[in-house]
Amino acid sequence: MHFECLPTELDEDQISDYLYHVQQQHNTPSESYFKHSVYSLRFLFRLEGLNDKRIALPSIKKEHKLPIVLSREEMKRLLIAPKLLKHRILLGILYGCGLRCMEVRSYQTGTYRL
Repeated sequence: MHFECLPTELDEDQISDYLYHVQQQHNTPSESYFKHSVYSLRFLFRLEGLNDKRIALPSIKKEHKLPIVLSREEMKRLLIAPKLLKHRILLGILYGCGLRCMEVRSYQTGTYRL
């Protein structure tokens, strides 16, 4: 719609201009809009049997976010909060062993296998 023709009819410069335009827009809801634009163009070229490598679509880098870690005081309050000993133990295993919720649930029901 930007160039009033099909994306498969565009040349490399037009696609680069469009992606630059999308990336520079200030009213874009989020960075995921740009990612979806790139992914949809790649999918379209593969679907049409065109080589998507001939068009230098930019690679999308993942954001590296550090995990949120609870302080000692927060962890103590978390472990003391449950009234049942069973729940305290499960929280301790979850945190101490670095297990996921599903792994602890499987462990609790006896279906967990090492």
